[in-house]
Amino acid sequence: MTVFERWWIWRVRAACVLALARRGGDALVGDACTEASWYADMMHPWDGRGCEPAARVYAWLSILAARGTLAEGRYSLDHRQHQH
Repeated sequence: MTVFERWWIWRVRAACVLALARRGGDALVGDACTEASWYADMMHPWDGRGCEPAARVYAWLSILAARGTLAEGRYSLDHRQHQH
């Protein structure tokens, strides 16, 4: 993974975490990170030596993004219900 790719991934991860925090606070961030770690460990085991494999990093990000999408949908639905 290049330095640029690592920087990009760091930015995407930060954006995902911020979006999760806005929708569900620390509890949602913690839960999503736990799920992402579990999924990455299951699908792309890594012994911690060398650079983390790209497939593992992308698997981790995919869970954060999916949880963000779910949280956004729940927020939108809750917001609409409270308006009526």
